[in-house]
Amino acid sequence: MKKLIALLMALVMIFALAACGEEPAPSGTGDPNAGESGEPVSEVTPPAEDDELFYTDDISTDGISVEGAEIVYLAPTLDIEYWQWVEEGVKMACEEYGATYTTYVAENSAATQAQNGETAITLGADAVVLSPVSSDSCASVLDPCEDAGIPVTIAAIGSTTDNYFSFISADDYTSGYDAGTFLCQRVKELGGDSIGVLALPMDRSNAQAKMAGLELACEENGITIVQTIQTTTLTVSDSTDMCNDLLTANPDIKGIYCMYEQAGLAAVDCLETAGLSGQISVVSSDGSPASIAYIRSGDIDGIVVQEAVGQGYYAAIEAFKAISGLEADAKVIQTPEPLVTSENIDDADIQEVLRLTYPESAGAY
Repeated sequence: MKKLIALLMALVMIFALAACGEEPAPSGTGDPNAGESGEPVSEVTPPAEDDELFYTDDISTDGISVEGAEIVYLAPTLDIEYWQWVEEGVKMACEEYGATYTTYVAENSAATQAQNGETAITLGADAVVLSPVSSDSCASVLDPCEDAGIPVTIAAIGSTTDNYFSFISADDYTSGYDAGTFLCQRVKELGGDSIGVLALPMDRSNAQAKMAGLELACEENGITIVQTIQTTTLTVSDSTDMCNDLLTANPDIKGIYCMYEQAGLAAVDCLETAGLSGQISVVSSDGSPASIAYIRSGDIDGIVVQEAVGQGYYAAIEAFKAISGLEADAKVIQTPEPLVTSENIDDADIQEVLRLTYPESAGAY
């Protein structure tokens, strides 16, 4: 019910803004429709309501037959652990069903991603699993693969075009709303009324959804987003610089919303260095052994975890269905994105999600 209410609130906001001739906008970024480069951000067409409410728990694997099939995984980068874990999910599914897989890495270049897609076609891949560099770069893979008759499933980042078989997403709007609501409560407990945001590139549909949820939570709780800084590299080093800039420019904030894993780790380090640990609340996203350890130590108050392994696994499962001549379970399929805190981290349902967030070999849960 909470997810449905949040979805309806989001649609009301979007329709209201559209009536005024405006787009929903990230706070504190200058041009509300501008990405890191200053160019307009491509608007991602929202999926239908029924698709939004379909979850990975409801996927059917009946009739899959892919022994010996060749899957190509197109990754934006493997320098970030998240994408390594998505790849691990693809690998798990292929091993389970007797398929093989090959990974090509774009190194965060849309041009290289397009070349990798052409390589997959030349090699005669049976299906492609795509984690795109950005939402508006998907067409350079989707269109040639469609022409070649190769089905494409998408893992983690949405597309501005819809000629894919299925998209394994996450409940990003609700996660932004839940994380925002929790952070606002912590900020008030600390005597504050403002937060800063360390954001993903805002030309990604998942980032736009997270921001929309966060903004609604802040509006409801009377908390101001004073600045949003977008990452360019998604590294801890870049995020550390961003966090230091945020703290310097906004010394009175009592909360930091970190839209991705590395930002959360950087925020903890920055606050410790500045002698501000415990004085500013950190709520983060994604999940790793390091950030889960910070939940247990109290350095991070909350984290909306995202099933990196699960996204890769289920994107491969949907690719298998395409190869097997089956229908997709849904156009958009969501993984759960629960808020994890020190109070619920050992609950059985949270532990189950964590085991699809990163592999056991990466570290403790």
